[in-house]
Amino acid sequence: MTYTLEFGLQAEADDATITARTAEEVDAALDRVVAAAGTYDHNPTVHVVERPTFGPAEIPDHGLKIDIAHGAEVAALAYFGPGGGGPSMTLSTPPLANSRSLYRDIDSATPFPANAAITLDQLRAAVHEFHESGGLRPTCVDWQPADGW
Repeated sequence: MTYTLEFGLQAEADDATITARTAEEVDAALDRVVAAAGTYDHNPTVHVVERPTFGPAEIPDHGLKIDIAHGAEVAALAYFGPGGGGPSMTLSTPPLANSRSLYRDIDSATPFPANAAITLDQLRAAVHEFHESGGLRPTCVDWQPADGW
């Protein structure tokens, strides 16, 4: 089955809901997310359109949340959904040397720990795996428990 990703991007530099069905479209969406880094109003999010939702607001039962440190070539991901065993965030051991402040929730200034930083190449690989698996937690990066989404 082919899956459709929906990226939510709210930033001063770019404000859009981006739909991506092919690997090329996923790359193009990620290029926009990376280009807008440093101007996010809220963390960019990604979910698979074909997966279940719940409640009257039709909230997805899964998702990725992204932050990217502008100019540092590092990012972090938070995940919730099937097979994740609860909310989780990326894990880099040892922590990347060039990690900067990354936020799990930009609105409340809730930071990711320093060991959650991954490279942009790892971010790209994880989002592609998320797409190909239909919204499962990517296995190409390591994860650690998170106390919330």
